[in-house]
Amino acid sequence: MSQLPVVKVHGNRNDILVIDGAPDELFPGGEAARAVRRLCDRRDGLGADGVYFIVDGGDGTGRAWFFNPDGSESLLCGNGMRGAGRLLLDRYDAGRVVLRTGPYDFTVRDAGTTPHGVRRTAVELPPVDFAPADPIVAGAADPVVDRVLGAYHASLPVTAVAVPNSHLVSVIDGYREDELIETGLRVADARGAFPQGANVSFVLPLDGRGPDDVYVQTYERGAGLTPSCGSGVAASRAVLSRLGRVDPDVPVLVRNPGGPARSWLQEAGGRWQPVLEGNGTIVFRAEVGRASLAGEGPLSFAKEDDEAELAAFDALYRENREILADAGVKPTA
Repeated sequence: MSQLPVVKVHGNRNDILVIDGAPDELFPGGEAARAVRRLCDRRDGLGADGVYFIVDGGDGTGRAWFFNPDGSESLLCGNGMRGAGRLLLDRYDAGRVVLRTGPYDFTVRDAGTTPHGVRRTAVELPPVDFAPADPIVAGAADPVVDRVLGAYHASLPVTAVAVPNSHLVSVIDGYREDELIETGLRVADARGAFPQGANVSFVLPLDGRGPDDVYVQTYERGAGLTPSCGSGVAASRAVLSRLGRVDPDVPVLVRNPGGPARSWLQEAGGRWQPVLEGNGTIVFRAEVGRASLAGEGPLSFAKEDDEAELAAFDALYRENREILADAGVKPTA
């Protein structure tokens, strides 16, 4: 096969490439990580925050593998799962599909269309875990909830939660982007304190909009500051309820720099299972030359943008940014 078909989707401008096929079969000999880095390169590649490889089970189910743009693997990209699931929903004209990543099943449901014309999906994530078997914070015998950790920040309390990937979440009363970046870099460098690494999210309740309308920005492990992080939204939503700020079943409107999403918690075996609802927008479909992918320099590819979907989301995006600006939040992502 001389051409590799790729679909670029985004959830709140967290853009992900979706490829049919298992990574080790498409790129044998351990070359998948290099291919991911080439594809995600924003100068010489297609540009993205990661890649989902999907093996379609043919019955509304599939197997999924997610790679960060640096080529490292991760258990979940919530925004990417919305988009990847949307492609299978379309393929089967279905209301529900299930994607399996590692030991976890992710149910993706059709969630209708916004007045702007934006297609939405909802992903049911695995139950959150505030005391995972592999601790997020080294040496923590008990859940880390609203505690100050010197390796994280000198004064800002943090809560650790797995969704199932590792997150460190702080509720703040004023947003400083440089402080988030510094904290994310500090966590990445402190492997002794945070042996698995972790995504870092700051959560800012928006004044005058009630406790169920918040701003969340995430510094992602392996990707840095991105317009949105779906698992960061789910982790932040769970922490709000763990701290007693919002009841679990209340849908919270979470505004990222890249757009709005909704999240709430449902009971699953006595634990909280987050639901993440938001756009799953198709950006373009491309054919990438396999020879150029194996080589060096710019990739050879042809693509076709989905102009209608991009225009619909742009209207929703601009509305969200105006609301954030009115609240005094002006992110650069």
